[in-house]
Amino acid sequence: MSLLLDTVSYNYPGSTHGLHEVSLDVRTGELVAVIGPSGSGKSTLLKLVSGLETGHTGRIALDGEDMSRTPVHRRHIGMVFQSYALFPHLSVLDNVAYGLKLRKVATAERRQRAQALL
Repeated sequence: MSLLLDTVSYNYPGSTHGLHEVSLDVRTGELVAVIGPSGSGKSTLLKLVSGLETGHTGRIALDGEDMSRTPVHRRHIGMVFQSYALFPHLSVLDNVAYGLKLRKVATAERRQRAQALL
């Protein structure tokens, strides 16, 4: 899956701060790390890509398809938050596989796919 961010900007509600013209081109198979200090917009950027946050300007495309108006449940993007409290009763493997469980992927397959990602 490829990801294109083309001059994506976002202001936090009631503020003039946020992300300013972020551009990034990630090709299929590439591994990218988003790093920066606390408050720099890393999580906001990931929420925009996944659709958990909306209201940005610029273009976000997955495999060439503009996702600006695509709802979160149709993007097929998973996001595991840094906080362990998301599902504290689940193992790391089960937290990673949770999205596949929601899609009703068989237990053996989702465990295998989550293990490969880890």
